[in-house]
Amino acid sequence: MADWNLCEADNRVENMILQNDICNVNISIDTTYTVESTDNKPYDLVINPKHLRHSDMYKVFAVQINLYSKTISIALIGDFYSYDKDCAVLEDKILTILLNDAIVQLKINDGTMINFKEFDCFGCNYGIYRVQNGYIVYGEMEITMLDFDFNKKWSFSGKDIFVSMSDKKPFELCENSIKLYDFEENFYEIDFSGKLISEV
Repeated sequence: MADWNLCEADNRVENMILQNDICNVNISIDTTYTVESTDNKPYDLVINPKHLRHSDMYKVFAVQINLYSKTISIALIGDFYSYDKDCAVLEDKILTILLNDAIVQLKINDGTMINFKEFDCFGCNYGIYRVQNGYIVYGEMEITMLDFDFNKKWSFSGKDIFVSMSDKKPFELCENSIKLYDFEENFYEIDFSGKLISEV
């Protein structure tokens, strides 16, 4: 298995933008925020579900909720290995955010946290996606299925990490299956029950 770790090597800085009829949400990483400091950029809410301290490794998501009539700015403090590219799902008045091995749900109308749950996994996680029976989490070493209460239903691992150095997509969510390439260019296709359909 490759020892190259995307969690450490990937320095992408990309905002995630979500929108529905109620609001527009912009999620980015605030690299200037320091836990327990009085000199931080002001936020309407600071949410720190794991109660991380200044001495811990952490990452801060700047969550901007534009309700058109008002804007709510939130500093969401989570695991250092959290990524903002595909980190959230917006459904009606609920915003679901992936913080590596944990899920946070916020109420859109006031930004308050209504749910927080951690789940077991190997390696770090890059993205969360809504599917018919719950949520699919794309991880470095596992593809994980969570139900609507964020209980782990199944996980799938390949021969290596789900990262590609070529132009092949390491993770592709299709209508009836999930297509994957690992670091060694092995191909897998699984269904939404976590069963292997094909492997090359």
